[in-house]
Amino acid sequence: MNAVPAVRSGAPGPVRLLFVASSLYVGGAERQLVQLVQNLDPTRYVITVAVFIGPDRATQDGFYTLISGLPNVSLAVLRRTGRFDVVGPVVSLVSLIRTQRIQLIHTFLNLASTFGVIAARLTGVPIVASAIRDSRDIGLVYRLSRILQAYTADFLLSNSEAGFDNRFRRRRANFRVVPNGLDLRRFDPQPEKVAQLREELQLARFTQLVGMVATLSAFKDHEAFLQVAARVLQEQPQTGFLVIGDGPNRAALEALSLRLGLADNVIFTGYRRDIDALTGMLDVACLFTNYRVISEGLPNAVMEAMACGVPVVATDDGGTVEVLHDGAEGYLVARNDVEVAAGRIVGLLQDASLRQQLGRNGRAAIETRFSLDACVASYESLYDKLLDERHLPGAHGQ
Repeated sequence: MNAVPAVRSGAPGPVRLLFVASSLYVGGAERQLVQLVQNLDPTRYVITVAVFIGPDRATQDGFYTLISGLPNVSLAVLRRTGRFDVVGPVVSLVSLIRTQRIQLIHTFLNLASTFGVIAARLTGVPIVASAIRDSRDIGLVYRLSRILQAYTADFLLSNSEAGFDNRFRRRRANFRVVPNGLDLRRFDPQPEKVAQLREELQLARFTQLVGMVATLSAFKDHEAFLQVAARVLQEQPQTGFLVIGDGPNRAALEALSLRLGLADNVIFTGYRRDIDALTGMLDVACLFTNYRVISEGLPNAVMEAMACGVPVVATDDGGTVEVLHDGAEGYLVARNDVEVAAGRIVGLLQDASLRQQLGRNGRAAIETRFSLDACVASYESLYDKLLDERHLPGAHGQ
């Protein structure tokens, strides 16, 4: 762990801020954490990022190297012996908080937030828990975790209105919605990268591209995406379909692709670090959520496609409707209706002016409603409120 500059307890100076996440794998919540860390004022905050899966145990490069290389930021790996170890993480968190005299905690996702609120109450340190990033609990354990977080976090955060509305009968005073924010510089044109990807993935044979960026898991409905591809190809046979991402369902989905006769038109890219460029290459982006299992919060894949100026066809469910409006930036499809979705995609592929208009609408929506600066400012406002309430130095840059 990198050394953290010493700050005298109670003395004016940078706030000792602890972020906690399960890992620094490349995911939507993890990217939001990293962007926040990168954009907080380094004169105001001394930051520690704590994870339960360190770079030595990580199965992907993730954001570990990036975080480790940031000035004024240290990376700590907390002890957890296995999935049933609930005591070790809390003990190690409490030790870290006391050793580094942490003044403020900010957790991301359910597991880290559950451990975090317990450690916060044991140490008396205020906590912001960005725990809710979907809009439906997938089991009793998650439901109990949400209740614990609601009653113990100083602020419980959701990235969508649906995250609270679908779980609680009324909003508690400590509930806040902070939408995801995007760094629009990520979506600047990359012509050299695009040319490289076209050659690498052998895309020259396609006249247009439709893609879905998502983990290949039970939470996403890639089966619907492949069935939609089969329908679209009946009218647009030169279209390529990109399944961007990896996950436990990959083998089953590849087998389904073969059974549907899609081998020549569907490309499974696997895990990629160049998703921004790949998304920007699409003519139409899709996000079909497995609504039978889970509802989206504010889906990064939809927002990132919009930031690229790409129209989106997505599941009409959860927080997706808060960012994507039917007929404005793309189309919403109830219950992943394959025929309806295919019809929307064919219509977009056949109408360049419509694609461009919806793409422009999407980009404008991201610029005005989901900027990274606004997101960071929202978090800092919550930090300042908690520091003021606890009469801790560092609020408002003091």
